[in-house]
Amino acid sequence: MAPGLTEDDLTELSSEAIGSDDPRPYIDRLVAAVDEDRLAEPDLASYALGLAADLAEGLHDGDLALSLSERSGTAARGSRDENWTRARHAELLLRFGREDEGMQELHTLRPQLTRDEMASIYVTEALTENGRAEVAEEWLSSALATAAEIVERAGSGPEADEAREIESALAVRRFHVRRDLGLPYDEVDRIAEQLDDEGPDYIFWPQAAFDRLLQAQPEAAEELGATWDEHRAMIERDLQESDPTDLPLVEVGTPDLLAALLADDADDSVAAPEPGFELEWPPGRNDPCWCGSGAKYKKCCLPRGRA
Repeated sequence: MAPGLTEDDLTELSSEAIGSDDPRPYIDRLVAAVDEDRLAEPDLASYALGLAADLAEGLHDGDLALSLSERSGTAARGSRDENWTRARHAELLLRFGREDEGMQELHTLRPQLTRDEMASIYVTEALTENGRAEVAEEWLSSALATAAEIVERAGSGPEADEAREIESALAVRRFHVRRDLGLPYDEVDRIAEQLDDEGPDYIFWPQAAFDRLLQAQPEAAEELGATWDEHRAMIERDLQESDPTDLPLVEVGTPDLLAALLADDADDSVAAPEPGFELEWPPGRNDPCWCGSGAKYKKCCLPRGRA
């Protein structure tokens, strides 16, 4: 009997589908892997069905996308991905015109904003991806006020620490939403903005620059990754696993910075490069991926971070 499909296998299938003329056979393969119990681990069922739903969404097949997304949510029940998967289903319901159902699902998730540190991301994303940024700002502001009360009551100890982390996550996400809406900064926004003033934890190199850098300095592979795929997966994985209130700062390397790194150390004619621009993260699932591949984020680096 052939070994079951691993998470890497599922991600590779999805990547192949993106580059194919017809992703439907890949959707069928992902679904069959679940139905025929051909997964390396049972908890990969939700991931496989979610990938299939994303591919169906790309085909603008709302019925199929929603059917697969609903199955993905059922498979995720009781797991750490349950609420995230439910929010993704709500996002699809909104996208395919089933607004009442989508908002009803998000209303059931709204209380998680003050209970789950990641809720500020998955609830907000479902709203903002469907033109409801004003609703997201309202919900975040309300949740932030409630979180502040919880922190005040909690006093000290592990429960208080967790409450403060949730409060900070809400403040940061609210800051990003308000900034995108063009709203004037308030005191909370100014505090959240200070998190963006630190130096970068990583430099992300676009593919051509990465290849030139490793060709000139092969030893850099130990720090940057042996391949460009490994380089961007490493950054994506760290971003996904980090505290939302203290994300690693990623600077996108510029041609000037690359030239400075490749220059002879004794060459004083090379001017000090200007800092690269900061990577904005997380992107929307349907936005172009941050790595510059041209594919949507949900079909490119988002699944790489799970591998």
